[in-house]
Amino acid sequence: MTHIGSQGNFEIVSNDSWNLTCSVQTVGADILCRIHGGEVHVGSVALAQWVEGRAFTECLVAEGHREDTIATHAAHRLCGASRQRVVCVSGIHFDGIAKEEIDEISQSAFQLANRASEMVGDERLKSSAAANDLLKRIGLRADRVAPSIGSFLAQPWEELIQQHRDSAAQAFSMYFDDRVNLFAPLYLSNACLNNCLYCGFRQSARFKRTTLTAEQAVREAAFLADRGFRVLDLVTGEVPTDRFVDYVCGVIEAILKKTEIGGLNLNIGSLSSEQYQRLREAGAVGYHLYQETYDPATYFEVHASGKKRDMASRLEGVHRAVEAGFGKVGLGLLLGLGDPQEELGRLVGHAEVLREDFPSLNIGFSLPRIQKVDEECEYAPHSTISDADFMKYMLFLRLRFPDANLTLTTREGQGIRDNLLPLGITKVSAEVSTSPGGYTHLVESETGQFSISDERTLEEMKRIIEAADLIPVLG
Repeated sequence: MTHIGSQGNFEIVSNDSWNLTCSVQTVGADILCRIHGGEVHVGSVALAQWVEGRAFTECLVAEGHREDTIATHAAHRLCGASRQRVVCVSGIHFDGIAKEEIDEISQSAFQLANRASEMVGDERLKSSAAANDLLKRIGLRADRVAPSIGSFLAQPWEELIQQHRDSAAQAFSMYFDDRVNLFAPLYLSNACLNNCLYCGFRQSARFKRTTLTAEQAVREAAFLADRGFRVLDLVTGEVPTDRFVDYVCGVIEAILKKTEIGGLNLNIGSLSSEQYQRLREAGAVGYHLYQETYDPATYFEVHASGKKRDMASRLEGVHRAVEAGFGKVGLGLLLGLGDPQEELGRLVGHAEVLREDFPSLNIGFSLPRIQKVDEECEYAPHSTISDADFMKYMLFLRLRFPDANLTLTTREGQGIRDNLLPLGITKVSAEVSTSPGGYTHLVESETGQFSISDERTLEEMKRIIEAADLIPVLG
């Protein structure tokens, strides 16, 4: 398909022998769509209106014409994509064509309408992000902190350690009593409706998807409880449907009832306020929602499709979670997507906005570095984060937010984790699986979200923590 036009107004032409056209024009706050081919005329007119979160569509068809399904489909899809009132006029006529050709023409028209709705929806999402008040508030705070981040990161790591080791350790001791929490993620499902170019769970990845039953999830949780864990992070791909949220609620209730696990945090994506409320009522206590990148251009580049492409909604997701009753939240970046120094500033800005809006909120941070996840993943990171720079980012966060939780996952190697422990890391994973059913081998083939770099056992990590004069705890 080819298209021409300016922002908000465009025309798409089908790349086939029929040369159908779909034009979209903004008319005030509404949209006018026209789909034509062959002899141009008015065969059907459909009106779609966005009411209470849904598109409602009705159609008028001229006597003797059959374009009503095309007009209705186009108006409905465009209304859902734009959240605006849409009128679609359809008129297609070719002399002497067979039934098979009529079917071909209809399919071509449907594809044009789908492509047009994708373009309109994408423009709405980008405009929404650009106008988002929360992103603007984050940006103002990021601008203020940028000079201090720049001067901090410009110093050699060895000098930073000499200057700040004692203050970081004192802050850690004051707020966390030298206690380091050991945790394990329990992956419930690797199904996902998003197509994030960097992720092993992306929708376009070709592998068999697995979603544990509640009984299987309880078996995994019981295994981890027997290892000594008392707090788990439940992780899934992102499937923001009511049915999936109901499933997670059932798993939460089953684990809390049938195992020794006493606390559950969630990492399952951006949801509606009502869905967050249901998860909180089911018994979850913490929610992790990583923005991945705060740069709009990068965000739309790497989140190709799915509800995660709605940057503004994801930004506001943490606010929705807190308002639904979650008093503990985790923020994070995927280092390598955007400019790391600018991203760190925005992450700080996000945390400061949350603290301003919710003064008693318990905030945590995680800064995973991007990894190649499978042979089919062709995404190339915009930047490579050195070990020294990574440790600087973590140290800056500890000094800037002395009472915040800092998490180090097994994405990072042994040396990094051991060096950062004395500087105020509050949460480290150990002996983990990033596949659904991976602890008790409930699935034949295991597809993980990322590669594990530190494969030390739980007992080994306990000894490492104790050797740093810290106290390992499991819940």
